[in-house]
Amino acid sequence: MIKETTIIDEKTGEVCSIKKHFMESAFDEEKGYLFWARKSFTKSFHSVDYPAEMNDLDLGRMARLAKKIWSNTNMLGYRGNGGIKPYTVEKIGQVINLKPRQAKAFVDKMISLGVIAKVNVDTGGHKDVHFYVNPIYFFSSNRIPLNLYLIFRKELDKVLPVWVKAKYAENKG
Repeated sequence: MIKETTIIDEKTGEVCSIKKHFMESAFDEEKGYLFWARKSFTKSFHSVDYPAEMNDLDLGRMARLAKKIWSNTNMLGYRGNGGIKPYTVEKIGQVINLKPRQAKAFVDKMISLGVIAKVNVDTGGHKDVHFYVNPIYFFSSNRIPLNLYLIFRKELDKVLPVWVKAKYAENKG
C-alpha cells in the first residue's frame, strides 16, 4: 500500500511537495492480519533468560510493570497533570499490589539484578527519579536510543554486535 501526502499552497494552488509512504498492508494472504500495528507494545525475547535470582512472583510483577512502560522510552511512566510523569516507588507498589516498604525492596532487588535502572534527573532545580526497564528483558520499541544504551550498557554490551557498540561509542562525545 502507498499513502500519498500532498502539500498545496492555499493561496496559489501550487503543489509544494508530494510524499509517498510505503505501508505494509493490514492483511497479507500468507502472513495474516497485522495485529494492532499502531498500538503501544512491550516485547520480551525467547533467547534471553531472566536472572536466576528472579522468582516467578518477581517475573509476574515485572510483566505487570512492563505494561506501564511509556511509549518507546522504556521508562515506567504515565500521563498526569502537566504531561508525562515517571512512576515513583509508591506508584510502582500500587501497580503490583505492594505496600511502600515492600515496593522499595522489590525495586531495589530489580535494580541490583540489572532489570530496572534508577536515573536521577535534575532540571532547573527540580529533581525527579525515573525508573527504566532493561530492554533485554522487556522492550517497548524497535530501536535502542543512545540514552537507553548508556543506562544499560553493561548488560547490552553482552548481547550487541561489536559494530553497534562502536557506533554508540562514536556518539558518546
